[in-house]
Amino acid sequence: MSSSTQDLMNPGTTEKQNKLVTFGCVLLGLTLGAFGLSLNTVQGPILASINAESSFTLITTVSSLALCIMTPVGGSLMDSIGCRNLIVYSGLICALSGLALPFLVNSTLFMIGRFINSACLGLLASAPFLLVRKVNSAETMPKVMGYLTAGMALGSFLGSYLAGLFTDWGMLWLAEIFPVVFLLPAVYLVWKNLPATKIEHFSLDWLGLLFLTLALAGIFVSLTYGPSIGWGDWRIIGGLILGIACAGILIIVEKKAAAPIIPLAIFQNKQFDVLLAIAFLSVFYMTAANVYIPRGIQDVLHASNAVSGSVQMPKTVLTVILPAFVGAWISKNQIKNTWISMALAGLCVAISFTFLVFMGPKMPVWFIIVMIALTGASDTFRTVALTPAAQSLMSPRDMGAGTSMVGFFITLSNLISASLYGIVFDTLMNANPGERGEVFGLDTVFLIAAVTGLLCLILSVTVFRKMSDSGKYYYKK
Repeated sequence: MSSSTQDLMNPGTTEKQNKLVTFGCVLLGLTLGAFGLSLNTVQGPILASINAESSFTLITTVSSLALCIMTPVGGSLMDSIGCRNLIVYSGLICALSGLALPFLVNSTLFMIGRFINSACLGLLASAPFLLVRKVNSAETMPKVMGYLTAGMALGSFLGSYLAGLFTDWGMLWLAEIFPVVFLLPAVYLVWKNLPATKIEHFSLDWLGLLFLTLALAGIFVSLTYGPSIGWGDWRIIGGLILGIACAGILIIVEKKAAAPIIPLAIFQNKQFDVLLAIAFLSVFYMTAANVYIPRGIQDVLHASNAVSGSVQMPKTVLTVILPAFVGAWISKNQIKNTWISMALAGLCVAISFTFLVFMGPKMPVWFIIVMIALTGASDTFRTVALTPAAQSLMSPRDMGAGTSMVGFFITLSNLISASLYGIVFDTLMNANPGERGEVFGLDTVFLIAAVTGLLCLILSVTVFRKMSDSGKYYYKK
C-alpha cells in the first residue's frame, strides 16, 4: 500500500481542522445509521396513523431503490463538485426532508418525502469514508475507520431504540426527525473546516442514471411483487425483461460516457473486483438477522416483542467497543491483517448462521443472542478493513468512484438478499402451512446466509490473500 497520502490531503487545512472534519464524518456515519433504522422502525406506525398500511411494501421498495441508485451517483458527484459541496448540499436537503416528514399526512406525500430522504442518504453514503481518507494518513486509516464504524453502530442502535421509545411515548413526530440532531453538526463541521471548492463544472451521466434506475426498478419491483401477484403475470415478466434489458444497455452507455456513474475502468483491477465480491457476500446475511431472526423469536419461540427487540443489544455493544481495537491491530500490518480481517468476517457469519439453521421452539433465546453478537464481530472486521483496502487499490482520480462502488455493492447485496429471502420464505410457507412451514422457511434463509459467509471466507483466504501478498494491484504513486 502506498505510504503517502499527500496527493489526497486537502491543502490549507490544519491538524485541528482535520480532526474536526474527522469528527464530523463520525457524526455523519452516526446519522446514516440512525436515519435508516429509525424510519424503518416507525414506518408501520406512521402509515397506520394515516390509514395507509397497504402502502408499506411500495414505500419500502421505493426508498430502498432510491438509496441504492444514488450511492454510485454520490461517488460521481464527489468527483465533479467535491466532498465539501456534496455533504453540505445533500446534508441540508436530507435534514429538510427529515424535518418535513411529520407534516406529510397522506401516503403519496410520505412516499415522496421518504424517497428524497433516502436519495440524500444514498448520496452521503460514501462521503464520510472518502473524506476521512483525505484528511488522515494511510497509516492511521484503519484506526479512523474504527471510530467511523463505532459511530455507525451507535447510530443504528439509537435509531431503532429512540424511535421505538418516542413512539411508545406518543411522540411519533420526534421519532421521525431526531437524527437531524446529529446531521446538522456534521454538515457544519465539514463546511467550517474544509476550504471552499469552486464548482467549475457540474457533470452527471443522466443517461446512465436513467438506465440504472430502470434496471434496478424493473428487476427488484418484479421480485418484490412476484410472490403475491404471481410469477406468470405479464407485469412481473415484463418488469424482469425491462430490468435485464436496461442492465445490458447500461453497460454500453457507461463505456461511452465521459463521466460515467459506474466507471467500468475501475473493474480492470482484479483485486478490487474480488474485494467487491467479498463486500457483497459479507453483508448478505443482514436481512436474515434484522428481519427473520425477530420473526423466528416471536412466531417459533413464542417470545415477546420486547425479547426479540433486545436480541441486537449485545451486538450493538460489541460493534461500538471492538472497532478501535481492530483498527489498531490492522494498522500494525495492513496487507496481512486486512485479508485476515475479511476472512474472520466471513467466518463469524458462517458459524453464527450454521447454528441458527437449527432454530426451533426449543432453541434458547440466549443462544440466539450469542450468535447475533458474533455477527457484530463480523461487521467490525469487514467495515474497518474494507474501505481502506479498496482505497489502497485506487488512484486519486478514481477514489470517489471506487469508494462509492463499495457502498453500492453493499446496498445491492441488501436489495438482492431481501428479495431472495422473501421468495424462499414465502414459497416454503405456502407449501407447508403453519409453524412447520415457517420453521422450514427460516432455516432455509439462515442456511443461505451461512453459505454466503463461507464463500466470503473462502474467497478471502484463497484469492484475496494471494493477490495481497503479490502487491501488484496496489496503487503506486
